[in-house]
Amino acid sequence: MAKKELIINSDLSVEQKVFGLLACIAQEQKAEVSRLLKPTDLSMVQLMLLHSLAHAPKKTLTVNQLKQTMIDESPNVSRALNKLSDKGYIIKNRCEKDQRTVFITITEEGGKAHNEGDSYLMNMSLDIDKQELEQLYRILQKI
Repeated sequence: MAKKELIINSDLSVEQKVFGLLACIAQEQKAEVSRLLKPTDLSMVQLMLLHSLAHAPKKTLTVNQLKQTMIDESPNVSRALNKLSDKGYIIKNRCEKDQRTVFITITEEGGKAHNEGDSYLMNMSLDIDKQELEQLYRILQKI
């Protein structure tokens, strides 16, 4: 757990404290996501890939299209796709016209894993009331 009180009680400017607290909170939330997903044996990157495929037309995207759907640019997409393939959650098919293009399709088992992973994350909460949550959302949209 991040020691947010070190930032709060520091002599930093308010803006520097905000940056520090955002970094601490991001790290804590990332750790919480990993903890929640542990029973599914999925990483957040793998779950994001399954999510994109589950919501794609025909449940299929190219690797490049998948990379474009990622929230952050992860260099681990190829490794994550290999792990999902090993688990039977996706199928890879090379394009016959252009061997550089690989189509990724989610399987039925991959869809189940996606739904299970999402259900674990839907239980996350910031433990602040709705008005504060809406205010925080408006502020974060400005950053």
